[in-house]
Amino acid sequence: MKNMTEDLLAQAHISGEVICCAVAGEDTNAAMKRLADVVAQKADYYYIFFGANDAAVHRKISPQQFFKNITTFITALGAQKTSILTPSYVNEVAMMNSQKMLGRSNTRLIDYVESVKAAGEKTGANVLNLNALMHQQPNPDELIVSDGVHFTTKGYKLVTSLIAQDIISREQNN
Repeated sequence: MKNMTEDLLAQAHISGEVICCAVAGEDTNAAMKRLADVVAQKADYYYIFFGANDAAVHRKISPQQFFKNITTFITALGAQKTSILTPSYVNEVAMMNSQKMLGRSNTRLIDYVESVKAAGEKTGANVLNLNALMHQQPNPDELIVSDGVHFTTKGYKLVTSLIAQDIISREQNN
């Protein structure tokens, strides 16, 4: 994802380094413990992308707690420097077939998507509606691997293009 985003930015003649602070399998409660380390990066832009793990039933993170956590992240990072991606589409059939990543559903994710939108509205942070963009694709299942949650190369290209477009827009407005 780092290399894909940097390549898209380079094509737009924007140089920069992408620092990925993501931890696989983490939810916002766990990420809260690392927030100071992320703030210390002093990045020009921050992209927050959580939700699929928070929405998993066994994590017991309500949409209200998710909203609170996302709002805390935005406040700490600075709303003007922060964009939040909505939780992505999940392939429920693939999850059932693989018996992996259970406890997630597109219906349940709606509340987490709305929490991201509300956090953006409250703080002034930019919201990138990845969920809607994925649902608009002719076959959103092509964006997700067989576990039903993680991205294929095509899915990563969609995510990185969304982030790169946002950075390009921000740079043009500076």
